Amino acid sequence: MKDWDYDQYDQEEIENEYLTPKEVMNLLYIGKNTFYRLVHSGELPAIRIGKLWRVKREALLKLEK
Repeated sequence: MKDWDYDQYDQEEIENEYLTPKEVMNLLYIGKNTFYRLVHSGELPAIRIGKLWRVKREALLKLEK
């Protein structure tokens, strides 16, 4: 069985469907408190996996509109 060859893919072309809080904060130019306020108020839909928060890329695009 051959190991996965990561070099065949250009990393810039691969985009994650889910963003980390830090990525969202950088894209929206907001701070940590604002991020969590948006999440807890429901304005920015997010999911929590254990202690980690993730935001769907499409939810972020809807928020920007």
